[in-house]
Amino acid sequence: MIRMFAPEGVIRFQEHDQATALLKPDSYIPGATTFEAAPPAGQFLLQTYSQPNYTIYKSTFIPARDQVLRVEYGTQFLGFRIMIDNHIRYQLNGSRFYLMQGQVNMVVAPWVNSEMQLRKNELYVAFDLQIDPQWFAKLKINHPAIFEIAEGIGTNQTIILHGGPGFASIRVLDRMEDLLRDPGNESLVEDLIREVVEARAVKQSHRQISELQIESLFRVKAEIKKHLASRQQLRYWARSAGMNITYFKELFKTVFGITPYHYLLYERIREAKRLMQFYPHLTLSEVAVACGFTNYNNLRRAFYALENVTLSQWQRLSNITCLLVSIGVGCILKGGIA
Repeated sequence: MIRMFAPEGVIRFQEHDQATALLKPDSYIPGATTFEAAPPAGQFLLQTYSQPNYTIYKSTFIPARDQVLRVEYGTQFLGFRIMIDNHIRYQLNGSRFYLMQGQVNMVVAPWVNSEMQLRKNELYVAFDLQIDPQWFAKLKINHPAIFEIAEGIGTNQTIILHGGPGFASIRVLDRMEDLLRDPGNESLVEDLIREVVEARAVKQSHRQISELQIESLFRVKAEIKKHLASRQQLRYWARSAGMNITYFKELFKTVFGITPYHYLLYERIREAKRLMQFYPHLTLSEVAVACGFTNYNNLRRAFYALENVTLSQWQRLSNITCLLVSIGVGCILKGGIA
């Protein structure tokens, strides 16, 4: 059981009332149980969604003053945290970390004793995934980092993957958002774990980056995604982030693991898939224009380059998947970047 402590003592949560709550999340996790607390230390909101093999937590805090928040978990913990909004300095079982927005930290520990330094009136949002160790051991993820974590299961050691936090990739952040919309989808959980392990295995840049720069990059990323159908230019993105073009490109790739231009293509292809799946009456030319491509041929070339299948092949696979799900088979055909 997780226990949280403010300077005044233990934080006592009660069931969340959407009608009267002062603090509400940007979105509710379907099927989750939501708790709230409003001690003198500030506003706290905790969403939890549990399955036999994993538990999802989404935490939202607004401290009333600068303070240290302590978290205790008395049994073995295997999982990771992703900072969705803001940055925290914290210690975990004696080791100190600085977890910035968009970074992930994966750990296996015999217990959890953590302290987080929070700043007055700032919004903090974090995603945590706790994984059942036995289920984790059965996952077919063939990566050396998996063995690094697996060695700590059932021991008194605290093992931090690659020694500490690192930036998650676009794929990690998107898988997390997909899971928050569909928390009961176990295949999404497995995909997210795989993406986290692979993202942390990528050699991280040692370039110094400030909190303000990270926040600017996330703001530009949201603008790119919001205006997929518009003509977008690199110099506009850089100016919006307050950087020159070269520096913007370097920092964007450092934080998201992908260049700004390839991120634009990535999101346009994801949107094309969504339109083809949910609006099958649209022609491929209409899909192309709706996603920001000038014509069908540009969409066709970009789609094949990223997915390694043609548009028609993907549509057939998607139709088969929908049919299997509709008749209760529950089979998910995987492939590509979506």
